[in-house]
Amino acid sequence: MITEDDIKRVRDANDIVELIGERVVLKQRGREFWGNCPFHNEKTPSFKIDPASQFYHCFGCGEGGDVFKYMMKTEGLDFLDAVRSLAQRKSIELKEEQGKSGGGKKARLIAVCDEANAFYHQQLMRVKSSEADAARAYLGKRGLGGSVARDWSLGFAPGRGMLVKHLSSKGFTRDEMIAANVAYSGQGSGRYGAGGAGGLGSAEGGMGRSGAGALKDRFFNRVIFPISDLQGRTIAFGGRVIGSGEPKYLNSSDTRLFHKRENLFAIDKAKAPITTSGAAIVVEGYTDVIAMHRAGFNNTVATLGTALTPEHLKLLSRFTKKVILLFDGDEAGKRAADRAVDLITVMATAEAGQKLDLFVAMLPGSMDPADYLAAEGHEAMQKTLDTSAALLQFALDRRLAHWNLDLPEQRNRALNDVITLLVPVKGSLLAMDYINYLSDVLHIDYALVASALEHAKAPAVPRAADGAARENRLQDEGASEQPRTIDTSGAGDKLLAMESELLFIFIEHPGVRERLVEAFGRITWSTPGLESIARALAESDRQDGPDDLMAKLLAKMPDVSSLLSNA
Repeated sequence: MITEDDIKRVRDANDIVELIGERVVLKQRGREFWGNCPFHNEKTPSFKIDPASQFYHCFGCGEGGDVFKYMMKTEGLDFLDAVRSLAQRKSIELKEEQGKSGGGKKARLIAVCDEANAFYHQQLMRVKSSEADAARAYLGKRGLGGSVARDWSLGFAPGRGMLVKHLSSKGFTRDEMIAANVAYSGQGSGRYGAGGAGGLGSAEGGMGRSGAGALKDRFFNRVIFPISDLQGRTIAFGGRVIGSGEPKYLNSSDTRLFHKRENLFAIDKAKAPITTSGAAIVVEGYTDVIAMHRAGFNNTVATLGTALTPEHLKLLSRFTKKVILLFDGDEAGKRAADRAVDLITVMATAEAGQKLDLFVAMLPGSMDPADYLAAEGHEAMQKTLDTSAALLQFALDRRLAHWNLDLPEQRNRALNDVITLLVPVKGSLLAMDYINYLSDVLHIDYALVASALEHAKAPAVPRAADGAARENRLQDEGASEQPRTIDTSGAGDKLLAMESELLFIFIEHPGVRERLVEAFGRITWSTPGLESIARALAESDRQDGPDDLMAKLLAKMPDVSSLLSNA
């Protein structure tokens, strides 16, 4: 438990105007401060803060309270966690009695991640070895060394059981390391390629036990990017392999602390700038986020191995009403931008979507944000963001670009192609605006476009919702990994993606392999490459863990990763 004296110290140290001002634009009127309420949508400020009493109150929705109530409401915390979060904010050390809260499982997992983060960071900053030198060289070439590595607490994972040994010396148990997903059992509960094929280090004694298998480090020979929650606590990790190896990027699996569909990289650093700037920028990778922050775009976050989900939108809607999706200019970036079309349905139906305006910006050429900033600078990036298009406008234009609108037959087909995009907003003023737009662009009478929309069927369920449902099914069967986001644009591409996804499920989930082998025999595979992978998997040892199976597959077929990724 936390003592009353400590609670008072935390309350006195955190000024409520300063705290709320990190998210809400406040204006002083006399001795009070006013702003738009963070708890409901409004255009005229009805949210008041009294610095004398250190209380806030909204005359619109009735919400009110002190700094602790504010943290509980905005961060979804209980009272004790709100006290801890505010104590951390002001570097106040709490003297907690060990009890239900201090010794809880969640607190122990956070402690595991914190200690792992400190270990990885020390390996990068202080340890002298050829592997650590390579990690420092990689980061240095990308402008991520020195003070940047310190500011972002970047690290290096040496593998070979070194983290397991270190955490064991700090009193953490085998089960705690596995639950935090910083280690895994040698019997195959990890994910393939923790350090590239064949690059898995064992704990080499000390953590093995009868029937359990040796405990191994989750990450090996990788630059580490710590992932934090809203309060800045380390809850997971992302690793980038040094040199060759697959997969190039590896994230922690979902745990009690971390969920890919809900968490965003750098949200702890970006939440206040998002509020003050009025917009959030979403990019595709860790290094892009860091580059954007260094260039002054501190309102930037990134997804973690998934497309943007309704859960991500709900999180961002707590801080802003505008989200800009910034995509790389290469083919992968364009495919990701096309997949963002699924969010149109989410925006029209989800509660979070109703509160947000989504925009899309594409970088020129094949550049990612880090490359573009290095080549063109801050002003060019700002111009790109300023000229971002509304998501629906972007989606319509992307589809229309595939047709020759000079030909009447092509215009008719183009209408049939794009009209389904408007189904989620059918009957709204927005739909009327875009009916006008399509009528002008396609040179088709407004009434005909409106009629086409009236008879159009709703598009397929978005991948975000479909992925969540399938994730639940897999977890019921004992699976531990989140399904991948795959490209669904076009019937042929969709079939390829579904076949690739099926092969990934076979690799990652031993419990469903027997049933999948039966299905493999009935499938006419879209490409010889996928058929060869399916045949090799059907002949594999059903007891192999994901790591061992992928290593054996890579040994037989070195191009397996590209075959699966290109599907």
